[in-house]
Amino acid sequence: MAKREKRNRIIFNLITIVILVIFLFPIYWMINTSFKSVDEIFARIPTFFPQNPTLEGYYHQLFVRGTVPFWRTFMNSVIIASLATIISAGLATFAAYGLARFKLRFTESILFVVLLAQMIPGVLFLSPMFISFQRMNVLNTYFAPVMFTALQSVPFCIIVMRPYFLTIPKELEEAAKIDGCGKLKTFFRVMVPISYPGIIVSAAFTFLWGWGDLMGSLTFIRSETMLPLTVNMFNAITEDGVRWNSLMAFAVILTVPVVAIFVSLQKYLISGMTSGAVKG
Repeated sequence: MAKREKRNRIIFNLITIVILVIFLFPIYWMINTSFKSVDEIFARIPTFFPQNPTLEGYYHQLFVRGTVPFWRTFMNSVIIASLATIISAGLATFAAYGLARFKLRFTESILFVVLLAQMIPGVLFLSPMFISFQRMNVLNTYFAPVMFTALQSVPFCIIVMRPYFLTIPKELEEAAKIDGCGKLKTFFRVMVPISYPGIIVSAAFTFLWGWGDLMGSLTFIRSETMLPLTVNMFNAITEDGVRWNSLMAFAVILTVPVVAIFVSLQKYLISGMTSGAVKG
């Protein structure tokens, strides 16, 4: 049995390593290409390490921006992602609490609609939302891409947070009522602090969706000064072709905040996702 377990452990570890290499190699190649010159990228024999490392791609992304500076598009991305996170996490927290604590006649139907909304590709909402935003006269404003991202992420946030509220003992709410807390005060003072891992998970993923949004911003925004960082990828496409080192540099720059969020919130993200899965 010991030999069999050792053999199985080795096999599973090898499989894990192979899968890890498959998933991480594109990231490595992205970083590798961002430091190469154009000539080295199109060399006959591919190089796995830059022979003559250069920051040409990063310089093109950071400084060659025409009329709109890099930091302007960076702040646009931060504004869109942050506002979408606040709206989505706020609405989903109230909705998840209501679906978990109050006995509604159509709870199962509502949950089915929420799950269905989560499964529908977001690109299908672009046309109807464009018409709605046009009639509301909010095109070419932050409101349009913010609401597009927030409404897409609300179903996911509800699905993540509802199990937390379901497993919180009702005795805590009753104790809060005895102490003189009303429904709203109990919600903010008792329920929200206990379910914060699920809220952090929801907020983190919503921010990442807003940070990486491209379709919504290109559809609803026309002014160059309001476009987010993701649109920088088009700067790598010129009349002479695609500047691959610049495009890969853009991908690296766009990935850094994502990695920073996961590293800083790793403990909360892992505990939030695993706890939600077990409790659900």
